[in-house]
Amino acid sequence: MREVLEICAIALKVSVIAQIFAIGLASTWGHATYLFRRPGLLGRSILSRNVAAPMLAIVMVKIFPMHPAAAITLAVLSVTPVPPLLPAAHLKDGTSLDYPVGLLVAHSVLGIVTVPATVVFMDWVFEGHARFSAARVAVLMLQTILAPLFAGMLASRFVPHPARVIRLLLAIGSAVLIAAAIPMLFPLQGAFRALVGNGTLLALALFIVVGTAIGHFLGGPVEANRTTLAIATASRHPAVALGIAATNFPTQRRLIAAAVVLYLLLRMLLNVPYLRWRRKALTAAEREEEGVQVV
Repeated sequence: MREVLEICAIALKVSVIAQIFAIGLASTWGHATYLFRRPGLLGRSILSRNVAAPMLAIVMVKIFPMHPAAAITLAVLSVTPVPPLLPAAHLKDGTSLDYPVGLLVAHSVLGIVTVPATVVFMDWVFEGHARFSAARVAVLMLQTILAPLFAGMLASRFVPHPARVIRLLLAIGSAVLIAAAIPMLFPLQGAFRALVGNGTLLALALFIVVGTAIGHFLGGPVEANRTTLAIATASRHPAVALGIAATNFPTQRRLIAAAVVLYLLLRMLLNVPYLRWRRKALTAAEREEEGVQVV
């Protein structure tokens, strides 16, 4: 079983890298530097993801008598950077990649400083002994996000039909992601049962819902940006969370992995109504803008 899990873990990494490479094929240097050229939007993004989200996690942990592994997971998730697949949805539906890719790059670079600093802060709040070095964050961000993204940007100059390659890589990456994730669920069944109760699911759900609302509020006047920051605030990087947990809480690794899976499942479910509402709002805004242009 251990060998199967190791193979699945490698497959998950390969699927993520393939999809990030596909995003790179569709991206430009302008996309990557978008937020660095807009300090106001960058500041609101940092406030939402790196200040409000950790504070929200602290409140959830203090309020709910959840399992210690769930509390650790929630605290650790709140300090992680943007998950690498966030721009994939924009790539699939044809919307602008400026803010999603800019957010991915900016928070991956800044995460080298913000993740260890926030871990220290959370450690102080909960009186623990957590640590996660900037070097480890830098290596992880480089391997899983920055290197495949910029490799894709470079390769786009030499790929004759990038749109076809992008669609193929996204399809393969999604299929491998699902195929590799399913076998990993069975060994965690006991851990799932241990975590359910004591407010764990409610705390995770509130973290996602309130985080989405905070991002939406801080996203600014551009409707598409509000949606992106809302999803980005509620979406955390599971690989970084597991890395921090493995370093600081090795005896809780199995339970923390199960808690991360619960978080991911809840996030997918709870994102659906928000995204449906935002699609309607964005469509209405586009129609209103077209009407103004016609007049």
